[in-house]
Formats: sequence, C-alpha cells, structure tokens
Amino acid sequence: MTRTAKRNAIDPSITAGLDAAFNELEDDPDLWCAVPTGGAEFFCAGADLATGPGEPTPLGGIAGLIQRRRTKPLIAAVEGFAHGGGFELGLSCDLAVASRTARFGLPAVSSRSSGRASG
Repeated sequence: MTRTAKRNAIDPSITAGLDAAFNELEDDPDLWCAVPTGGAEFFCAGADLATGPGEPTPLGGIAGLIQRRRTKPLIAAVEGFAHGGGFELGLSCDLAVASRTARFGLPAVSSRSSGRASG
C-alpha cells in the first residue's frame, strides 16, 4: 500500500489494487504466497475518512481481503501504525511479522466511551 500522504488509508484505489493483487495470487500457480506491506511509518491507518474504503469486492469484501477465501498464505509485514482497518488487514493474514516500530490499535468509539450516561 502506498499512499504516504494519507498514511496508507484504504480508499477505493487501495481496495481495487489489493483485490487485483490477491486475485492474481490465487490465479497464478507460480505464486506461492504474498506479503502485504505499507510504509516505514504507517502500515495502514484504516479506512480513508474522506472517501471510505470503496465498495466491497466480489471475492474479498472490504478492502479486497477481509472476507476472501484463500488457498495461499499471506504474511503481513507491519512497520509503524496499523490502526482500525489496517489492523484488521493484518489480522486477515495468516501471519504478521511486526517490526519494533509496529503499533496496533482499534480506535473505534462506543457509547460507553463517550463519557455520557445512557438510559
């Protein structure tokens, strides 16, 4: 993933690129595995808040990977931040190799974390 200015946030172009790469992996008998990578500072900051991740793909669902049925292994090479959807991408792989700079987080907001009483 290469969208440095956007911290590799998942937008429709990233979704389409990941989907195409994973389709090629499955279709090419000479390819045995794939290693999704990001950058040195950000593996992936999650979904692009301005555009969203794009439509789910027919074979992979969200980001072309989350719901994909695969026959070949994926090894996430994580450097820097893997937040939200970026963390989920790493979790969707068979193995994650994390550098010393890797930081994982799911910053989702719930009604309990808002500080307001419910009910």
